Formats: sequence, structure tokens, C-alpha cells
Amino acid sequence: MYRRGANKDQVRALLERSYEDLRASFRSSGRPVYRLRRPWIEPCMLAESHTVNGMLQSLTLAHGSWVTDEPHIKVTTWRDLPGQSYVPDHPADLDSTAPEDVHVDIDGTGIPGSLHRHPSGVWLLRVDLGSLHLLGSGRGPLGELSFEPLTDLAQVIAARRTYLASRFPEP
Repeated sequence: MYRRGANKDQVRALLERSYEDLRASFRSSGRPVYRLRRPWIEPCMLAESHTVNGMLQSLTLAHGSWVTDEPHIKVTTWRDLPGQSYVPDHPADLDSTAPEDVHVDIDGTGIPGSLHRHPSGVWLLRVDLGSLHLLGSGRGPLGELSFEPLTDLAQVIAARRTYLASRFPEP
């Protein structure tokens, strides 16, 4: 979306339309999307989302930098949809690590999950809540494994806009 020579007004309109579609699917989903309760790294911004036939399938929040080798945390909440077998990407380094059983605080309830840690400081957390799933991944300290529902997209969308504007300034 940030190619040279692109019609900036058209790109801006498409981006705003995608945010409106996301807001509508978020409001109508009836299922929670989780964020870190007390993140050790800021800002928290919308990283990506997937909507299938108007239904929110997944939403990823990024805490901290989007640069892979810098400290960051990504939290993805996704749900199983009929005919879909979606699983978000995760760091390949972790496929060879043994899982640790952990308990994660999700909205005040202790839920079992699995945690993979790599000596390089990369980690991956997965929690399954029936047809709803939470995947946390990052580089750097784990921090507190405590999550709460995201109630409003406005702040994470605004943080994304700020980040993108800093990366791709208007000429």
C-alpha cells in the first residue's frame, strides 16, 4: 500500500475502509480479542487482522517494535470458522523446543497453556479455549502472562496510524 506513484487518496480511502470493516466485524463478533493486561513494552498497536465473510477470524496486536530482532510481543486471538483451518505464523526456531506447561491468567481465570522458549530469547505461548485460541510470541522477557479483553479498537488503530506515518512519511 506504500508504493511510489500510488494514488495517495485512493490508498488512504482503502485503508480507512479496511478499518471500518474491522470495527464492524469486531463489534459483531461476540467473541473476545485479548491484549496483555500489563505490558512491559509499549506501544500496543494493531498489527494485522483477518475477516472472513464479514466475520472476524483473527486479530494480532503488536507491543513494542515491529523489527524482528528488537524486543517485542505479539498477541493473536483467533477463532475457528467453519471450513477454515487458520493457524497464525510463529517463529520457526521454536519448533525444536520442548513445551512447558504454564497457567495463564485470561480475564481473571487461570487457563492451562503451553510455552516454548528458545535460548535466543524468542518465546511462544499458546492457549486453547475451545474454538477460540490465543497465541503470544515475542523476543525478550516474558513479563506477566496475563490477558484481558480488548474493548475498543480506536487506540490500537490510532497507534498503528502513528507507527505507519513514522515509517512512511508523506513527501
